[in-house]
Amino acid sequence: MSQFPSSRAEATKVAIYWDFENLHAVLANAAHGDSAYRDNRLKLQPVFVDLKPILEYAASLGDIIINRAYGNWQFFANYRHALNEAGVDLIQMFPRGSNMKNSADIRMALDALSDVHNHPHLTHVVVISSDSDFISLAQKVKQAGRFIAGVGVAGYSNRFWTVSCNEFKFYQNLLAASAPSAVEGEPLELEAGAGVVPPAVDEVESVEAVGSPSLEDAKQALLRALKQLVDRNGENYVSRSALKVFIKRLLPSFDERALGCDNFSEFLHRFPDLVVEVDAISGGHVAFANQPVGQAAPEEPAP
Repeated sequence: MSQFPSSRAEATKVAIYWDFENLHAVLANAAHGDSAYRDNRLKLQPVFVDLKPILEYAASLGDIIINRAYGNWQFFANYRHALNEAGVDLIQMFPRGSNMKNSADIRMALDALSDVHNHPHLTHVVVISSDSDFISLAQKVKQAGRFIAGVGVAGYSNRFWTVSCNEFKFYQNLLAASAPSAVEGEPLELEAGAGVVPPAVDEVESVEAVGSPSLEDAKQALLRALKQLVDRNGENYVSRSALKVFIKRLLPSFDERALGCDNFSEFLHRFPDLVVEVDAISGGHVAFANQPVGQAAPEEPAP
C-alpha cells in the first residue's frame, strides 16, 4: 500500500485515537495555571475540549471508520453528550499506581498498530496528544505505508512528536478556523502558538515544547523545498502541489491558515521576491522569482 492515496477522489479511511486526559489536562492548565488539573484531577471535570474542530479536521482527511477515546471516564461525565453525539467509542482506563497514571498511551499505541495490521483499507491515523509517547507509533505507522497526523496544543506539544508525523495540527489553530461553537466551562483564551507555562503533571509533557511555526520558519521551509525540487527536476518549474507536500514534510506543523492566509496561493504571494506562480496547468506550477523559468536556479537564491 502506498503511503498516500493516488488522488483526493480515492476513498481514504481514517482512524482517530484520543489521549483524552492529556488534551483536557493541557487545556485546564493553560486556562487556570500549571497545577490546575493535578490539584483537581479526582473531581468531576468541567468541559475545556471542543471536539468539533478536531473531528472536522479528521473528516477532511477521509471517512472516519474508527473513533476511540481513552481515559478515566468517571471524572469526564460532562463530556458525555458531546462524545455520544460524535460517536466516540470510550475506552475506560483505570489509573494504576500511586502517580495515578492510566497507561492510556500504551493501550492506544497497541490498538492503533493492531488496527493498521488488521484493516488494510485504513489509510490515515490521527493521534490526539501533545506528548512524545507516540513517536514510536508514528514511525511504525509510516513503515506500514500509512499517513499519520497529530493534534496537540501549541506551547505544550513535544517538538520531536510534531516532526514525527506526516502532518501536525495545533488545537488552537483548528479551533480558530472552525465556526464558533458553545463550550461549557470557562472560556479558553489562547492565541495560536502563544507561549504558556509548562505543566507539572505527568500526563502533560513540557520538555521541548513548541508552538505554531512563524512566518519566517515557513519561508525558510519554502526556500529549502523549492531549491530541492528545482535541483531534482533540473529546471526552474515546480508543481505547486508538490511544493506544498514537500514543505509539510520539512515542517509538519505548517498551516497557511494559521499564518493568516486563506490558501496556499495567498501564502506564496507573501514572498514575491522569492517565488512566482507560472501557470495553472495541472494544478499550477511555480518558480524562483527573477530567474528564467525552465532553467536551473542558482546555488544561492535570494532569500
